[in-house]
Amino acid sequence: MSDMDKKNIYVVIFLADLQDPPKSTEKAELSKSFGKYIDEGLLTVIEAHPEYYPPLANIKQKYGDSDSRRKWRSKENVDAAFVMCYCRELSQYYVHLEDDVISSPSFFPKLQDFISAQNVKPWMILDATQKGSKAKVFHSQDLENVASYFYLMYDEMPIDWLMDHWRKIKTQRPRDEKEYTRLPPASLFQHIGDRSSLEEKGMSGKRQKEPYFDQYDQKYKGLNPPAIVTSSMSPHQGEPQDAYDKGSSYFWAKKPRKDDYVLIKFNTPTAVKEVFVDTGCYQAEDDLLQSGKLQASFESVERNPNNKNNNSCGNFQTFGSFIDGKAKVSLDESKKVNCLRILVNRGKKELIYFREIDVW
Repeated sequence: MSDMDKKNIYVVIFLADLQDPPKSTEKAELSKSFGKYIDEGLLTVIEAHPEYYPPLANIKQKYGDSDSRRKWRSKENVDAAFVMCYCRELSQYYVHLEDDVISSPSFFPKLQDFISAQNVKPWMILDATQKGSKAKVFHSQDLENVASYFYLMYDEMPIDWLMDHWRKIKTQRPRDEKEYTRLPPASLFQHIGDRSSLEEKGMSGKRQKEPYFDQYDQKYKGLNPPAIVTSSMSPHQGEPQDAYDKGSSYFWAKKPRKDDYVLIKFNTPTAVKEVFVDTGCYQAEDDLLQSGKLQASFESVERNPNNKNNNSCGNFQTFGSFIDGKAKVSLDESKKVNCLRILVNRGKKELIYFREIDVW
């Protein structure tokens, strides 16, 4: 997080343990590791006394849940209500995060861009992740009402269901409407917890990984080496250069055929350490490059004076293949690269959404 970002963020950690010994340990660990940020006012640690909670025993039976599961999900709803009440006047927007997620690099400006893009139409909740309740964005002016709703309905259903019902009630849109859920092209947070705090859920966290995660910011920050990007494929939306240049733009190609390509020609031969290409997004989940190669051509030690084709990249070598729409390769930095090429191995009826090309 940059110094400028820190001036526009408050981080609030809610200690949810009802027992004092683990809570005291957590306080000591937070003070030791993040004392500087607590002193600066960037980070605040809060807790709620056990007597503030409504009854958590003998929760009415629903959905076939065990007693321990009903208590666990009911307490989670109350925890959320408490932290929302505390945060209701701190900022313009509130992001509700679970405690076992990591953020995308440059997540704050990416999140600002995402929110700004949605403000053309009213919204109640934005989804910074796809699964569960891991990262939801609210208007802070709504938090008091949302917290009251969570507290009133704490023993009715899990928190992600409550959030869905809140959104449906306030927007009066059916769940299957396209604009019901608003997601960035890729999640800005990734779930990393494997084991749930509810013992009976076991290793269920592994099923909560985000299908698309915005894991780099090389392209977003405009750090890719200068290059001209072209393609043999026609654009459905965007241009080939958009998938490479600074920002969140993309190249959505139509009617890809075998041996179609995206070509990255560097302005000057460039030492390249790694290359990463990601295709598909939440708005184009089927538009992956499932069968393709990532290739490179290198500067030749022996230059041919008779070669008048100054646009030639030279001979390409294959260094990696696309798996689940992604390709990442490492190259020998001692050899300078003229061009990179993304080659389509097999045509497809659908489109290909080139979301991100990163070069280090």
